[in-house]
Amino acid sequence: MRVGILCEHSDPARGGAESYLAALTERLRLHGHDVIVAARTGPHARPMSNDPGHPDRVLVYRDEFLPWLRDEGADVVLTTAPVEGCEFFQPHNGALAVSVPSHYSSLPWGARHFRGWNPARRAHFVRLEAHEAAAARAPTTVLAVSPRVERDFLEHYPGSRVLVLRPGVDLDMFQPPPNPNGPLLFVSGNFRLKGLGPLLRTVRRNPPLRLTIAGGKWRRPAPRAEFLGRVEDMPAFYRSGSLLVHPTFYDSAAGVVLEALASGLPVVSSVHDGNSDLAVEAGGAAIQDPRDTEALAHAIEQALAAADPERSRAVAERYPAAAMLDRVVETLTG
Repeated sequence: MRVGILCEHSDPARGGAESYLAALTERLRLHGHDVIVAARTGPHARPMSNDPGHPDRVLVYRDEFLPWLRDEGADVVLTTAPVEGCEFFQPHNGALAVSVPSHYSSLPWGARHFRGWNPARRAHFVRLEAHEAAAARAPTTVLAVSPRVERDFLEHYPGSRVLVLRPGVDLDMFQPPPNPNGPLLFVSGNFRLKGLGPLLRTVRRNPPLRLTIAGGKWRRPAPRAEFLGRVEDMPAFYRSGSLLVHPTFYDSAAGVVLEALASGLPVVSSVHDGNSDLAVEAGGAAIQDPRDTEALAHAIEQALAAADPERSRAVAERYPAAAMLDRVVETLTG
């Protein structure tokens, strides 16, 4: 079978969604299927007749990228952008009606107010939500990366056909044991959205706590916090700590949560993360408000006291990367 993939970006070094698509492409080919990719940027970039920054570039994907994939012989097309007319839609950023307000809520009050009420931005996202509603309409199957995304799509786009297919984790790469006396860990390329600000305030107000931070570009000094920047050996990073803290304002399914669990770490997340149920199941916690430093400090204390590397690992072992990708391959080609 020939499978088409339509996406915004195709460089696996860009982020989690892009590396996931690269792994899925490899897995499809391993099973004997042909794969063709159309993207706005990266090694599979296609020429666009419109300005790539145009707010209605989704129409270019629909009217140019999708016909090209069909002309190239794609039997089915998986899109990660809200493009109408594809057999499968995998929204890695979740439902826009939920993810966009969450992005705003992580901003300082003034910026949150300005962006939330900016007429041009509001009109832009109204159009995007209309595209997403069309893309999610049956007979298209929405491949949700977590139960959270499934609930959001069924709530905001009633009648959608939704199937939950969680991304997995490389259990050979990420392994216990963690360091029970190590610092708290934080991993992200987007410090603001993933709640680093409240976490730094929590550490500052609780002197026993220490924090090590991977990723991002923030280098502002903070008490008992060490910024490592880009970390090449992430398995060793997870093994160096005692707990992963991920108080995110939104994540459709945070891959760092599964990586930490596979490494034997407890995890404190927020209810706004699609993988927070796994953190709680492993003995960690999910706070309601990422800005609530008292709740965050209490959750950290409780999770450290209940840390059980075997329990964390057991939860992660239900989601081996290869097996989870094979489920997607079977869904696309079955």
